[in-house]
Amino acid sequence: MVWVWMHLFGGVVLVVSVAAGLLGPAKMTRGWAMIARVCYILIILSGVLMLARSWPHVDVLLVVKIILALVMIALAEIGFARKSKDAASAVAILTPIVLAVVALAFGLFLTHGFPIVMR
Repeated sequence: MVWVWMHLFGGVVLVVSVAAGLLGPAKMTRGWAMIARVCYILIILSGVLMLARSWPHVDVLLVVKIILALVMIALAEIGFARKSKDAASAVAILTPIVLAVVALAFGLFLTHGFPIVMR
């Protein structure tokens, strides 16, 4: 149960840190990128541990969510790099933010709102 909460908390903090890092001033980007990287580690660790416990029940949508999250991480890092060099376009800024929100919402959809909605 603690891994589920850790995964959810990491996802929420990740969305906030990616949005703040890409939408805020360029001098603050490095700090927000470091917070996002800690969240990546936390989310990947808790995700692997949860996946190991539920391996027989893995479906295609979960694999889609994993790929979506990995693409979001890659695009967020590209966005952070471009933002720190003051060469970020609107697409490089908005795409990782939208993908982070979509991955978080998709994860809640796959778990039917658990752990927020207890059955």
